[in-house]
Amino acid sequence: MSNNKFYYLSLIFENSCWNIHGLWPQFNKTSYPQYCKNVTFNPSLLNPIKSDLEKYWSSDRESDNKFWEHEWKKHGSCFFIDISELQYFTLTIHLYEYVMKLDSIDKYVHGNKATIPFDLHFKLLST
Repeated sequence: MSNNKFYYLSLIFENSCWNIHGLWPQFNKTSYPQYCKNVTFNPSLLNPIKSDLEKYWSSDRESDNKFWEHEWKKHGSCFFIDISELQYFTLTIHLYEYVMKLDSIDKYVHGNKATIPFDLHFKLLST
């Protein structure tokens, strides 16, 4: 993988299954932007996908809303395209469902985490 911008879909293995940790813009494998613009978090905007969020992207460390707010403000605010809060979370769920269907997470695993690279058009990158 070159040092071009891309996205990592970050997963964590907890409670005997893979769960979403976040979708993170990356400058390269080790460098990423964070808190790029001042965005607000409105949990009611996520109501159309709330059941999927609770199923795939929940937190056992803090409230789900706090966790989702953190991911939106830290990573979603730095997307390389203009994206809304609902679009960010919907896209992340779609990418998660896609990689789960591929059943190829093993090659991206580091301990209990997996970072799966996608290009700027959200196509899976080879490692």
